[in-house]
Amino acid sequence: MIEIRKYKKDDRKGIIDICIQTGYMGEDARDRFDDHYLFGLLFCLYYVDYEPENCFVAIDDKEGTVVGYILSSLDSKVQKSAFTRKMIPKILIRVIFYSLWRYRRSFNIIRHMRRLESKQDNSFKQELVVDYPAHLHINVLPHYHQQGIGTKLLLRLEEHLLLNSCKGVHLYTSDKNIKAIPFYKKSEYNLLHSSPSLMGLWPDAPDVKTLIFGKKLKI
Repeated sequence: MIEIRKYKKDDRKGIIDICIQTGYMGEDARDRFDDHYLFGLLFCLYYVDYEPENCFVAIDDKEGTVVGYILSSLDSKVQKSAFTRKMIPKILIRVIFYSLWRYRRSFNIIRHMRRLESKQDNSFKQELVVDYPAHLHINVLPHYHQQGIGTKLLLRLEEHLLLNSCKGVHLYTSDKNIKAIPFYKKSEYNLLHSSPSLMGLWPDAPDVKTLIFGKKLKI
């Protein structure tokens, strides 16, 4: 039996584990990015630490474990500023005093990512948040796919967004995430933008494009 409920502090490690296990364009990233906690700092821990009220998890009642999550922010502009203030110092401390010495592979990926970020064109992002102010991250462990868990997580979040008068939500994925794209389309998320310049975490995948999907919500 799968239960969808609000995030609790005890779910934190389970969310990091799912994040790294699905972090390589939907596939396992553990062998590529060896500092798993740093991966969590980059992609999921902001939400559970600073906006836990906007986070939901899927729990396998039999196992008592987190098997999926959906993390969100109601205001992407506010979140971007808060991430810079609250998370970047933690990330830098982790990278300089830990990853650099113990997880060289992860450190090299971070350097690669920072070089590409400096070349990004953010003009579309500014237009995006006018109609789609909220954004989300959703992941489910692979062996729990095809059970309707992702759909239940999306519906739970969309209900939450509507209760908070949010008119639209968007998400980022890649064109190589072949399992996720049909799921988003089936859930009535439309492709808003495609760009080769927004993705760039993985040095071994230089031709990956970032896809941005969005959905307007009926308030």
